[in-house]
Amino acid sequence: MKNKIKTHFHVKKSTIYLRVTVNGERTEISTNKKINPSTWNKVSERVAGNNEVNTTLNTLRNKVERLFSNLDMKDERISVHQIINGLKGREKTQVTLFKAYEYHIANIFKLVGIDYTSTTVKRYKSSFNSLKRYRENRDIKLCDLDYNFILGYHTYIKSVEGLKHNSAAKNIKNLYGVIRTAIKNNWLINNPFRDFSCNYVNPTRCYLTDDEIDSLIDKHLPNDRLTKVRDVFVFQIYTGLSFIDLYELTEENINKGVDGKEWIILYRKKTHVRSAIPILPRAKEILTKYQYKLPVYCNQRTNSYLKEIADLCNISKPLTSHIARHTFATTVTLSKGIPIESVSKMLGHTDIKTTQIYAKVTDNKVASDMQNLM
Repeated sequence: MKNKIKTHFHVKKSTIYLRVTVNGERTEISTNKKINPSTWNKVSERVAGNNEVNTTLNTLRNKVERLFSNLDMKDERISVHQIINGLKGREKTQVTLFKAYEYHIANIFKLVGIDYTSTTVKRYKSSFNSLKRYRENRDIKLCDLDYNFILGYHTYIKSVEGLKHNSAAKNIKNLYGVIRTAIKNNWLINNPFRDFSCNYVNPTRCYLTDDEIDSLIDKHLPNDRLTKVRDVFVFQIYTGLSFIDLYELTEENINKGVDGKEWIILYRKKTHVRSAIPILPRAKEILTKYQYKLPVYCNQRTNSYLKEIADLCNISKPLTSHIARHTFATTVTLSKGIPIESVSKMLGHTDIKTTQIYAKVTDNKVASDMQNLM
């Protein structure tokens, strides 16, 4: 393998710096030598009339060249951080991508229940397995990562593993998280993602109309389990709670709001943002029916039962926690004139742009607003 190195001294303010470029990777280090900038010769990269400093610069450049030569004898790709570590007397074995991924997952696992959920760990493990399939279980040094590696992996998960655009984007995002951790640990200097772009595309999100909500509420269901799931789903529609927040909801989350009425007040599991939701009459009816202890099944069973309910109610849209949340944002609030800032607050979003993704302005709302203008 042919490695290339360039060295260059330059002055910033009054300090001399050594810039080292190895195989396109560039970084610089201070020589801790201060001079009068007017005495610096840019062509010769020397200080006029100061042999002591010039000797130090020669010694430093020679040391860099020796380090490079010794590493080059191994016939492996050299990273600029190996040179810098050698100069600082702390040469390290190059960290590999798989080791960096394992390190990143291990740190997330330690914070499950604090900053992350177990689902996040599963997602990273799944992405890691995908990456190992792409590499056929052959590890790679972090310093060997480049734009073409990222592009190749992105192409693989879409063409070979059949991931749709947004699923592929999530895998790439996970890899980017690992790379950021590697950079922070000084295992990697150049970011291979620098020129790569794979943005998440907001999908079309459906919601239930008022008529569909009424058909859901009015439908007499054949058994108790479906009735309970339907009631909890309707409760979600009128509160906008995510499934995990609904699952962990307790009577302690029901408090008196600023208007003296009952509100749901909690910190969202996903974002740790405070969410304050006035309890609407239909949500209140369900709370009262179950004496403030909602019968929430696990997510898998809930989704399975919701499919049965959708068929019985002749609703063609998929009934999920997400669609309940979208319905709260669109049908229950925005289309009734509730400002998007208030909706964002109730949903517990950190950014109003997130609310804009969930919420749609219906044709009826547009017609009503335009009627005032007409």
